[in-house]
Amino acid sequence: MTSYRRRGVALITALAVLVVVGGMAALMFARTLGEIRHSGDDTGIVQSLLLARGAANVGAAVLVGPARNSLSNIVESTSSVVQRWAYGTGTGGRPDPSSVVTALAPVATQLQTQLDALLCSAAGPALPDGEALSIRIYVTTSACGQTLPSGAALPAPGFVEGAPRDGTGINNAQTYALPFVMIAEGSVGAFRRNLVTAGEYRFTVGRGSFAQYALFTNVHRTGAGSSGSDIWFTDNTLFDGPVHTNQHFRFYRDPWFGGNVTTAGCLNPGATACTGSSQSGAYFYGVNSGNLVTGLSSSPSYSNTYGTHAPRLTSGVDWNSEFISLPPDSTMQRLAAEASGLAFTTNLISMRLQATDASMNPLPTSGTIPAATYQMIEACDVHPYSGVNRHRCRQYRYGPSGDLETRTLVYSTSGSYRAGDSQPTWVSTGTTFNGVIHTTQGIDRLTGPTRGTATNPATAAPALASFAQITVAADGNVRITGDLKYERPPCTGTPTRSGATITPAVCDDLGAANILGVYSQFGDVRIGHDNGEETILPYRGTRNAPTNVNIHGVLMSSRGIVGVDNFNSGSSRGSVNLIGGIIEYYYGAFGTFNASTGLMSTGYARAFTFDRRTGPGIDMAPPFFPTVSIDGVRSVGVVSYAQREQVE
Repeated sequence: MTSYRRRGVALITALAVLVVVGGMAALMFARTLGEIRHSGDDTGIVQSLLLARGAANVGAAVLVGPARNSLSNIVESTSSVVQRWAYGTGTGGRPDPSSVVTALAPVATQLQTQLDALLCSAAGPALPDGEALSIRIYVTTSACGQTLPSGAALPAPGFVEGAPRDGTGINNAQTYALPFVMIAEGSVGAFRRNLVTAGEYRFTVGRGSFAQYALFTNVHRTGAGSSGSDIWFTDNTLFDGPVHTNQHFRFYRDPWFGGNVTTAGCLNPGATACTGSSQSGAYFYGVNSGNLVTGLSSSPSYSNTYGTHAPRLTSGVDWNSEFISLPPDSTMQRLAAEASGLAFTTNLISMRLQATDASMNPLPTSGTIPAATYQMIEACDVHPYSGVNRHRCRQYRYGPSGDLETRTLVYSTSGSYRAGDSQPTWVSTGTTFNGVIHTTQGIDRLTGPTRGTATNPATAAPALASFAQITVAADGNVRITGDLKYERPPCTGTPTRSGATITPAVCDDLGAANILGVYSQFGDVRIGHDNGEETILPYRGTRNAPTNVNIHGVLMSSRGIVGVDNFNSGSSRGSVNLIGGIIEYYYGAFGTFNASTGLMSTGYARAFTFDRRTGPGIDMAPPFFPTVSIDGVRSVGVVSYAQREQVE
C-alpha cells in the first residue's frame, strides 16, 4: 500500500510539474507571438512613415518645379504691371495687408486647380503590393475634393519684401507668400502614417529678361505685307528652350520643342501692343483649307495627304498667352553705359572682344590653356585729328575685379600706326565696368579673335573671358563677322533627331559666369555673308563671317530681324552654331536649301542650342538686357514652419 501511495504522489507531482511547465511554455509562446506581431507592427509603421516622408519630398519638389511653371502663367495674367505693387495697393514702403489678401485670392484659387491637376490623380511611382502614397497640397481650404483637416489652418497670404516700382517698365522685384498645408500619406497594408506640413510658398515677382527665350518673334513672318513670307516649323525644327510669338505658329509634321511654347494670337501685332483683335490657334499644313485652326488641345494632331502634323510640345503649350511688347527704345542701356559702361555716339567700324593673358595675347586653343587674365574690348571709329580723319581704336581691359583701364591707338586710312596721335599706355578710367556697351549708331563688324586657321572653328580663341558679362547694344545695325566664343561654354553640341528620338544638347556647366548679349533697337543683328570688301579699310578685316561660325550669346532686334546678310545669294557657309537665343520683330532668314537633296544652297544652316542658364530656375541674363513688359515669377521658395506626424 505504501508503495502505491508513493507512486500516486509521484504521479500527482509529475502532473503538477507538467501543468506548470505547460503553462510556462504557453506563456512563452504567447509572448513570442506577441513579439512577432509587435515587430510586424513596428515594421509596418516604419515603412509607412518612410513612404510619407518620401511623399513629402515629392510634394516639395512639385512646388519648386512644375507648380512654379503654373504659377508663372497665373502671375502673368493676375499681377498689376502699372501699379506700385504687383499685388495690393498703398503709398508707403509696404502694400496694405488687406489689399494683398484680396489681390492674392485669385492666385491661390487658380494655383489650387493646377496643384490638384498635378497631384490628385497623377500616377505615382511603382510600389510593391500593399504600399501606396498620396499628396495633397492646400493653398485654399479644399484640395483634391477634401476639406482642410481639423487642426490645420491657412493664415492669410501676404507681402514679404521688396520695394515699390514706378510703373514705367523698370521695376523692383517683390516677394509674396501663399501659406500652404501639405498632407503626405504613406500606407503599408493596414498601417498608415500622415505627415502634415505647414509653411509658406514664397515667390518673387519681376519682369524677366528677353534672354529667357530660345526664340521670340513679334510677327512670325520674314517681313511685313507682301515682302514677307510665312514661316513653318517642320520635322527639322528642334528648339530646346521656351518659344513665343505674339502672332501664330505654323506646323508641318512633328517639330520638337523642349521648352514651353506660348502664342498670343494677335492678328495684327504692333511693336508695343496688339493693334487688332486676338484669336487663339495655330496653322497646320493643309488643314482647315489653310486657315487658322482654333480650339486646340495641349497635344494637337491632324492628318492629311501631307502627313501627320503633330508638334511635340514636351513642356506644355499656352495657345492664349499674354501679348509681350518689345522695348520702345534703348534708354536703359544708354543710361547704364553712360553711368559706368562704355558709351559711344559714332558709328563703329569694328568692335573686337577678346579674352587675353597678362600680356594681352589671345588665349591658345590647344596645349596648356591658362585662364584669362583680362577681358579686352576694342572699339574703332573714324575721328578727325588736326582736320584729317584718322581711324581711332580705343581699347579697354578689365580683370575679375571689373576695374576698367583704357588706351587709344590711332591709324591713318592706309592702316599705318601713328604714334604721335596715340596713347599706348594703359590708364585707369576710375570706374568699375558694369558690362554695358552702347552706341547711338551701329557696328559694322563685331568679332572675336581671328582664327588660327580660317576654315577651322576650333582655332578661334574665346572672345569672352570666364568672368566677363557683356551686353553690346546699338540703335542701328550690328553685323557679326567673326566667332564670339565663351572661355567657359555652358553647353556642347546641339539637339539631334534620330527617327522619333530626340537627343538634347549637353548642358553640364550651368555654373559658368560668362555671358554675352547683342541687342539692336532699330536695326538688324546680321551675320555677315556674301558682302563685298571695303577697300578703304583693308586692315580692319572682312565684312563676312567665316564658315561654321560660332556665336555664344543672346541676339535681339526690337524692330528688325536676326538673320544673315544676302542669305539667298553666294554659297553655303556651313552652320551658325549658336548657344543662346534669338529675339526678333520679324523672323530672319539664314539661308536657302535644295529641296531635292536637303542640303544648304546659300547662307548658313541653323545649329541652335538654348543656354539653359537664361531659362526658368537660373534666370541668368546679360547685364541690363531688355526685360519683358509683363510680370513673371523670378524665383520660388518653400519655407516650412511646422510639421506633425499622425498614425492612423
